Amino acid sequence: MKKKTKILLSLLFGAILLFHLAWAGNYFLNYRPYTKTVPMHESGEYFLMTDNYDLSVAMPSYPTFTGNLAITNKNDDLSFIIWPSVGATPEIGLQILGPDGVTYSVILDQSLNYDSGKNPSDMPKEQINQLIIDRRTEMDEMYDYAKKSWNL
Repeated sequence: MKKKTKILLSLLFGAILLFHLAWAGNYFLNYRPYTKTVPMHESGEYFLMTDNYDLSVAMPSYPTFTGNLAITNKNDDLSFIIWPSVGATPEIGLQILGPDGVTYSVILDQSLNYDSGKNPSDMPKEQINQLIIDRRTEMDEMYDYAKKSWNL
């Protein structure tokens, strides 16, 4: 019985250690490089205000593995939320203010188009697609700036 207990405790300790190493690796190797262009402020948050955009990096909080990158225009009516992933293409979210005063939050594909497979079926797809068409130039410029800033 004592030998089984030692083995179980060793396995438990190993699993806990592995989880912590994975979390630290994700934090430092996946997210820390994004903070090179976005400094930390006294509040402990990473953000940068430029002439055209506000950028921020939300580091993953323990014990989660998910953080994000965000870029917002100065009017605060168009934002991208980017969830980077090791070895995979990042997931891209869009927050866009409609003429009705409603801010729509949707997932986009890599071409910055509405992704039907990743958004709820009750989203007003046609209205959101029209907003994307109307704001395409600004969206492309903004996302290009994000890609350059964070080397995406």
